[in-house]
Amino acid sequence: MRKTGLISSKDRGSATQNMQVLDEQSKAYFNFINSLKSDSTRKSYTYCIEKFLGHYEKDLDQFLRLSEDEMTNLIIKYFVDNKISNQYKNLMSATLKHACEINDVVLNWKKIKKFINSSKTGNETNGKDRGYIDKEIQREIDRHGPDNVHIIPD
Repeated sequence: MRKTGLISSKDRGSATQNMQVLDEQSKAYFNFINSLKSDSTRKSYTYCIEKFLGHYEKDLDQFLRLSEDEMTNLIIKYFVDNKISNQYKNLMSATLKHACEINDVVLNWKKIKKFINSSKTGNETNGKDRGYIDKEIQREIDRHGPDNVHIIPD
């Protein structure tokens, strides 16, 4: 039976569905998993917390015992080092934030959020997306043909 830092793979389904406390679970994990009401959220958050903690080979108790600066740096490092989508970063952030808050750990989430939406689309003006100009629209029409360019009016 392969074990992660949180729950065994044999018991993963029953813990997720029935919110049963396993002997190997910590109080921190108990608080985390049992505070979630939706089965879907529970599955997503369990997956995310296992991926994050597995990356650093820690369990939730070990992670929560780190200093606030160390925890913040590990989260930011995970977001920067791993090539993951912004949606996954948002889910991971929500998971970690919930795990921390439900266990009375306060982190600077405003700082952490700065590392989530850090990718650029190439269509920004002053950091915000802008509309296409006529010249750019015409270039796309010329490149793809008028039948393959779909313009949605405002």
